Amino acid sequence: MSEWGKQLDLFGADGFPEPSRDRIGEIEAEILRIANSYGLDADTVRWKNNRRVMASVGKNRVLNIHKIYQRATSADLKILARVMSGRASNRDRDRFQDFIETYLPRELGKGKSRLVIMPSRGLFHDLDDAYRRLLPLLNEPMDPEPKLGWSAARVGARGITWGTHRDTPEGPLILVNAILDSPDVPNFVVEHIMWHEICHQVVPPENGSSGRRKVHTDAFKKVEACYPRLKQAEKWEQDQVSRLIRRHYRHKW
Repeated sequence: MSEWGKQLDLFGADGFPEPSRDRIGEIEAEILRIANSYGLDADTVRWKNNRRVMASVGKNRVLNIHKIYQRATSADLKILARVMSGRASNRDRDRFQDFIETYLPRELGKGKSRLVIMPSRGLFHDLDDAYRRLLPLLNEPMDPEPKLGWSAARVGARGITWGTHRDTPEGPLILVNAILDSPDVPNFVVEHIMWHEICHQVVPPENGSSGRRKVHTDAFKKVEACYPRLKQAEKWEQDQVSRLIRRHYRHKW
């Protein structure tokens, strides 16, 4: 097992890559050390999913902290401790809000149609970076610009849906399957999936001669071919899809 494999469990209960239990144990020890250094009296960590409170010290010296801080750096943890202890500067509070906006999942829809979306910065790939690298391939800016995010790792009866483009009340949304947020997935593969979904927004579907709605039209394929590593990405996806499906169902490295 490679070193990065020891740091990662695929996949967590929510279907997103998350740090391994050993790594989480290291984070817990660091959180407690930093919290105590700022006068916060805690000796146990309990991970929560309360979207309203990122961290609090409860009864029996328990530090309740949101799961997104399993992805935090030492600098992020120090800022959190300063906010909790009342020692935060305006810059600390801004960075605290930035961290929340970067890592807090959001929900789209309700009930069976409810969709949990992770922000664009994954553990290993940043969709915002991929989007910025791809924009020069277009002749004009995207208007409106799509929201970007990771959808939970899912494998359907027909295989993997690598990405989706949706119209939402908030505007267009591009989602990439979190099964690709892994260090053994090349950047150009994530870029290709992103580019494919961008093409869906740039080139709308057409109604064919039979009246059926056609999505991957000749015009669509012409724009998609502008991605310089298209063939290489498609070959990687075809060659690796079975391995990714097997790994998905094993839930371990």
